[in-house]
Amino acid sequence: MTTGRPSGRSVRVLVLASAVGVVCALGALAGGAWALLADRQHVATSTIMLHPLEGNAYSPGGRGDDLVNLETEAQVLRSDAVARAVLERLDAPGTAAALLSSVSVAVPPNTQLLEITVTAADEATAVARATAFAEVYLEFRRARTESSIFGRTSRIEELVEVREDERKAALARLAKLSSSAPERRLVEQQVQEIVVQIGSLRAQLATAQAIGLDPGQVVTPGHVVEPGPLASPVVMAMAGGVAGLALCLTVAAARSGRRAATMIRDLDDLADAGVVPLGAVSEPVRSKDDVIARIRSAVLHGGPDRPLVVAVAPLSTGRSATFEPLVASLTRARYEVVAVDLENEADRTALVELVLAQAAASDVLVEVAEFRSRLQPVEAEHATSGFADLMASAQMRTCLEELAKRADLVVVSSPPLATPVGRAILHASRTVVMEVAPGESTRVELADVQAEIDRQGGDLCGAVAVRTRQGGKAGHA
Repeated sequence: MTTGRPSGRSVRVLVLASAVGVVCALGALAGGAWALLADRQHVATSTIMLHPLEGNAYSPGGRGDDLVNLETEAQVLRSDAVARAVLERLDAPGTAAALLSSVSVAVPPNTQLLEITVTAADEATAVARATAFAEVYLEFRRARTESSIFGRTSRIEELVEVREDERKAALARLAKLSSSAPERRLVEQQVQEIVVQIGSLRAQLATAQAIGLDPGQVVTPGHVVEPGPLASPVVMAMAGGVAGLALCLTVAAARSGRRAATMIRDLDDLADAGVVPLGAVSEPVRSKDDVIARIRSAVLHGGPDRPLVVAVAPLSTGRSATFEPLVASLTRARYEVVAVDLENEADRTALVELVLAQAAASDVLVEVAEFRSRLQPVEAEHATSGFADLMASAQMRTCLEELAKRADLVVVSSPPLATPVGRAILHASRTVVMEVAPGESTRVELADVQAEIDRQGGDLCGAVAVRTRQGGKAGHA
């Protein structure tokens, strides 16, 4: 007989797939929400090209490859004086320090360019500030050059005036001297030297006044820099989903590594753990298999006391694959057997009625074949919601032993031994046949069950390795 129930592995796969889906969905939602709700700063840039000017770090006197001087210009652009002028031009509140914290200046290699980048809460403010910094700095640079030239020309003009006064004084003395006066030649020589000096000063003045005052130009006015992919809700949602998947894979890999270290792989691992290996079977299991015969022999020789209650149960997941073949093998050997399948609703209902003293063993025991009986409840609609609690009661063992008095053995198909009902069955049974799934069951689970059996005073007669078919357990053969 087969069952439509999914196996423990299928259930775990479904649960894990659902968990991964939930984590990925949460990651996608978090990424999208971050992109939508983040206090994103808008960025604008402007570019200016500098011309060599007198009185500036990048001056005509420098070498053509001495572009490192532009770093000085970049620092000047981010000065308090320029920032205060920008605030005045934009009529904006705030301090120069606060404004400069949102401004950066870059010098592209081997160029005469300065790239100004400004961040602000909105695009319009960012564009206005980037443009204002470019324009104000060029004006500041021109004013600085004009000041330098004015200082130089003023000094030259003062020297010209002094020399003109000296020339006039010398001409006045020369006019008072007679043509034969011995001092006349000396005075004429002084006048000539003064005229030469005046000519040289006027040439210097002309050169200074001819210096260009063009500080540079705005190559690219302020414009908004398109936000990167981190500002896109779609991109961030995808990134969040991928991050969630990566997290799940990382956790799964870590857990898989830890689990693989303690995994039961074959019968040798069972023997190393101190458990008698009864053999390995593959579903569907048949009652004539040699392994079933070994299990039958171990059960009959491992529990000489009567009445004998035998629990057949998987270690961690699924349902028993050897229960039905073992019962068939025992009846074929002419042992009277009461088969109790705790996965069957009718059997659970009948046990509840026995524990609650609502029925006697004779009321619920039904013979279904020669040497084989099963349970049938008196009231088919009896509630079994408290079955797990009743299984843990002391009365449950008494009821099973009462059933065993009417046969040679009571064979119970139990839920996994790691479950509460499975642990209760350990207490109510005299001997246990354990089913282990290689590659799924672990030594830790096996050790826990062994310790529990020892505490309950039971007997683990052995374990059988059950290899399930792809797609889940087939149920009872």
